[in-house]
Amino acid sequence: MGKFCVFMLLVTACEAGDTVVIPDADPAAQLCTRAVYDNCNDDADCVSNDCHQYDDVQIRVCTQACSDASPCPNDASGAAAKCNNKGICKPTVANACRPE
Repeated sequence: MGKFCVFMLLVTACEAGDTVVIPDADPAAQLCTRAVYDNCNDDADCVSNDCHQYDDVQIRVCTQACSDASPCPNDASGAAAKCNNKGICKPTVANACRPE
């Protein structure tokens, strides 16, 4: 019965068109400054006005436009972020901060 209830709860939540919410950033972390790769909830949380969710690495971060002439800055791990096929920077990790 317990498994059925959990299943029904998930189906009900998904039927309403809701997206899966990625867990919030660490509540003990410093506040984000709205910089590229900071955690965000929506576009207003970013200087670039571009908050993007990357489901495969389970982060939602501020990002920016990129191209061959304007490459992405390194992410918080020091790795080079990729300029994806949408022309926006995709980091492997978010900055260690929490959105307001």
